Amino acid sequence: MDKQLAPILQQLRAGLEAMYGERLDRVLLYGSRARGDAAPESDVDVLVVLEGTVDPLTEIHRNSELVADLSLEYDLVISCVYMSANELAEGDDPFLRNVRRDALPV
Repeated sequence: MDKQLAPILQQLRAGLEAMYGERLDRVLLYGSRARGDAAPESDVDVLVVLEGTVDPLTEIHRNSELVADLSLEYDLVISCVYMSANELAEGDDPFLRNVRRDALPV
């Protein structure tokens, strides 16, 4: 992981921990930033894994201010995907296979 990215992701994680508490299962960086082949304009792909039922649209709305503030402050695009711990454990689509292969814990 890029050393400049680590403190930004820690701020994101801290905000998510404050919002979700023990419901936050894990936060994973995936995609080009996790693989180390990102271009300067590449977005920051983050998978937010929660315990219980997850409605991605609700979670996007809930976290939009946190994500937008960090994106503006650091002049980068943070793209969060939300799913349940069960979906991550049991899913076997190409997206999840790529996440499992490349993801780094935040």
